[in-house]
Amino acid sequence: MRSHTLFWVFLFAAAGASVSSPAQQQDAIPQPATQRVTQFVDGTHRTSLPGNLHPLARREFDQGEAPPDLLLGRMLMVLKRGPEQEAALARLLENQQDIQSPAYHQWLTPQQFGERFGPAAADIDAVNQWLASNGFEVSQVSRSRLFIEFSGTAQAVRQAFGTPIHSFVVNGEQHWANVGDPTIPSALAPVVSGINSMHNFQKQAQNIPLGTYSAVSRRRLSPSPAYTTNGSTNRMPDYAIAPYHFAAIYDLLPLWNASPAPINGAGQTIAIVGRSDINPADAAALWKFSGSTAYTHPNPSSSSPTMAPIQA
Repeated sequence: MRSHTLFWVFLFAAAGASVSSPAQQQDAIPQPATQRVTQFVDGTHRTSLPGNLHPLARREFDQGEAPPDLLLGRMLMVLKRGPEQEAALARLLENQQDIQSPAYHQWLTPQQFGERFGPAAADIDAVNQWLASNGFEVSQVSRSRLFIEFSGTAQAVRQAFGTPIHSFVVNGEQHWANVGDPTIPSALAPVVSGINSMHNFQKQAQNIPLGTYSAVSRRRLSPSPAYTTNGSTNRMPDYAIAPYHFAAIYDLLPLWNASPAPINGAGQTIAIVGRSDINPADAAALWKFSGSTAYTHPNPSSSSPTMAPIQA
């Protein structure tokens, strides 16, 4: 009798292990994408696409507006998934690593991925039609359905996206870039994330040199950071912070590059409180070394604790 009981317990346990949860069963069945462009595409109602400005497209490098017939090729309209698709994709990625899930190691082809997690075909058609109606040439749609490649002139960009293209000279090299965040018809906003890109600034290598290799010792020499010096007290190193270090730590570049009015502290007065006056030559050297703009130092009297305003 005991052996029969153990047999049925094992049978029920095995049957229970093979039963998928409702979420797993739902993920195993591809769900059609929901159409999100449901309103008439009206150019008078616009939505801004923030975060589409290059950090070097700054006023001090600006050389004026580009020729209207300047061709901007291979721009990418970046599309986005809906909230339900994001949730379904997160579940799929988890289940693909769950050995108990029917989706375990069930990888998708790029086309399958686009059909399940890309915008609906009707939404992509709506974006393509809007681009074509504004004079752009649509080259292709990625198999993931998240990128639309298109080309057009600077004049078409200004008319369609509401931002002019300007010329910028940086380190002696000429570049083209948009000077404002592009805008699109609000009806397309549910499926459009941004544009990559309306400029020709090339991406730079992100590798960081760690030192020089010695053929004699066959070892890498110790790195020598440009802003780290031997400390004057307790033999501890001094870690200096340059302006762009400060900007990176506190995420100030979006404020410095804000359009149309950058928030960079211009016109503000900084009071430095100390036991003695500062050396204006030191401040001038720092400003020049960091590429910052000039400042004015009133050089007040150094009697008693000093308050030395610096005009940014």
